[in-house]
Amino acid sequence: MMNKLPSIFYFLFGTITFFTACQQEVSPATDLPDVSFNQTVMPIITSNCTASGCHGSERTENFTLLSYDDVINHGGVSAADARGSKMYRVITTPVSGSVMPPPPNQPLTDEQTAQVYLWILQGAKNN
Repeated sequence: MMNKLPSIFYFLFGTITFFTACQQEVSPATDLPDVSFNQTVMPIITSNCTASGCHGSERTENFTLLSYDDVINHGGVSAADARGSKMYRVITTPVSGSVMPPPPNQPLTDEQTAQVYLWILQGAKNN
């Protein structure tokens, strides 16, 4: 019985610790400033996706990214789920050796990528 006592103690301690830790709620992006679609995200899209001719009015690709609705629908944006959003994946994950926008254009800066990420995480609002 003496040999089992430490095992039982560690089991109970581990179980209590596990369930106590699971009860903490973390609310992401609450301490961060709101990212505005019109003031921050759309200018990033305009300078990197539409001005290059790919997704603008003189598009070379199959769709435009000229409005909030275009970005949400054609960009495959899933509000509050940046990693599940097509737009975030194409600017962060290399496809055929490069990320969007493709060469000779420069990829988005880390700050621009973070702004897009936060905007989606905060609900991809039309603000």
